[in-house]
Formats: sequence, C-alpha cells, structure tokens
Amino acid sequence: MAEKILEIKDLCVEFNTDRGRIRAVNGVNLEVFKGKTLGVVGESGSGKSVTALSIMRLIPTPPGRIANGTIDYRGENLLEIPFDEMRRIRGNKIAMIFQEPMTSLNPVFTVGNQIEEVIELHQSELSKEQRKEKAVEMLKLVGIPSPEQRVTEYPHQLSGGMRQRVMIAMSLACEPDILIADEPTTALDVTIQAQILELMNKLQKELGMGIIMITHDLGVVAETCDDVAVMYCGQIVERADVKTLFNHPQHPYTKGLMESIPSFDSTSGQTKGRLPTIEGMVPSLFDLPDGCNFQDRCKNVTDKCRGSEGEPKLREISPGHDAACFHPLS
Repeated sequence: MAEKILEIKDLCVEFNTDRGRIRAVNGVNLEVFKGKTLGVVGESGSGKSVTALSIMRLIPTPPGRIANGTIDYRGENLLEIPFDEMRRIRGNKIAMIFQEPMTSLNPVFTVGNQIEEVIELHQSELSKEQRKEKAVEMLKLVGIPSPEQRVTEYPHQLSGGMRQRVMIAMSLACEPDILIADEPTTALDVTIQAQILELMNKLQKELGMGIIMITHDLGVVAETCDDVAVMYCGQIVERADVKTLFNHPQHPYTKGLMESIPSFDSTSGQTKGRLPTIEGMVPSLFDLPDGCNFQDRCKNVTDKCRGSEGEPKLREISPGHDAACFHPLS
C-alpha cells in the first residue's frame, strides 16, 4: 500500500458576491499517495481549481474563505498552521503548475532569475553560483535544449511548450512531495502535450512525488492517472481507480463525459459518427435544485432525484468505487 501524504476531509469553500454567498466547493474528500497521480476532472466551474488553491491556501480572502474541513499534509492540518510556515511549505513541499505559463511567469525577469528566486527562498544556504547551476540543471531536467543559453532568456522568447516546461522546472526546483498540475497542457498542441505528460510521468518516477492532475480532458486522465475523482457543482460525484472508472462508470455524468471522447475508425482515420453531448447546462450555484444537482441533465431522473429524499451522498458501489447517485449504472 502506497504511503498517504495528503488527505482532504469535508472541504467547503465559500465566496461572497454581489448576488450573495455561494459555496464553490461543498464537502470534498480526497487522498493523495506517494508516487501516485490523482486526476480531478469535471466541466469548467465544477470546483477543481478552487480545491487546488485551497490546498495551497491561495484562496483570495475576501471574498473567499474556507468555511469547513481539514487538509492534512503528513498529519498536519495546513489550514491551522501559521502563514509563515505555510509559505515555507508552498513551493517547497507542495508545488503548483498554473494554467497559463505566460501570465504566471514575470515578463521582466529571465527564466533563470525566476527559478533561482524559488531556490533562494527555500534553500537560502546555496550561493548565487550554486543557484544558477541548479537553475540550468532544472531546465536540462525538463528537456529544454541549450539550458545554459535559455536560462538568460525572457518568457516572451520561448514557445508555449517551453514556457510550460519552465513552470515545471520552477515547481520541481525544491523536489516537492506533491505537485498540483492545474490544466498543465491547456492551449498546447497535441505533440507538445504528449511531451509534457511524458515528462511529468518520468519525473514522478524519479522523484517519487504525488501528483494532483486537474483537467477536463479524459484522454489526459487515461494516460497519466492512477485514481480519479469526478466533480460536478463543487462536489465529488464519483471516485475510483482509473481502470474501474473508464470500464464501469456509475454516475450518469461520468458516463456522459466518457461518451464525449472522440473515437476513430482505424481504417478510414475518421471519427466514428456524431459525438453524443450532455444536454442542458450546469445549474447556477445561486440556484441549485433540491435533490441531485444533475437532475435536469440526467436521462434516468426520478422523483427521488428531484428532492423527495434529499441530496444523494457519495457511497460505496463496489470496493474502492464510490458514486453519489440514487440510481447508479450497472
């Protein structure tokens, strides 16, 4: 059994808005294991990134606040430790790759300066020359050619794929225990995407870190993840190991996501017919329905789903496979 290094229990995150208070994350429970990758999937607005920012304690306060729950990292609740101690953990023990490398990197500093800053913050005993050597070493580690030259260049001089590799290099500079990757391949072409995912798998094997892969791309999940949590309207609606989830989805929402993956005819090279869609829209967090949040988009909806017995809770369907549905698929 792999070592558990992070456990989230009953996490709830709220935001105050002009229209009132909304709960963007509602009762999330997750576990991250050493050397394993947890995929967190769902449509935009499902609460994936808010969950990740909560782990890093980067929720803007105000308007946001973590209303309930615990985030235990190796037995220590990150929500209770002093802010200065959290700063030492952030980037050092738990690192994050953000969605847009062009907006995450500072345009007026070289990529070398920015990697060295991370190293200086957490490994102050290293000399300036040692920090520069390590920056070059990190660029080499993530597969950037001519790292001695690239370390002197600015973000705008690099391609999108190289900027994303720089972000990974910064995240790994202190060899973190946990890496949170928030849509790490967004806006990259498929060739670069495959290279980035292969790189992350390779580095995980070398460093033994746990990874939280946040994405809406189930192809990425199938290729990289060991376990998967499916989110909808701020809640986890299904959770299982990746093989079980793909072979036996139990929540209608998960099945809808699976069916939306394009499949190709190997002889013609064309997609096999028209892709099914999940009808309807995600309900507004200001006006969630009674009962199941997925009821207006579900083909299997009954009166039970519409609130006669309250909201469906996440429950075990089979060993290691949980779903929040009154009528799980079988």
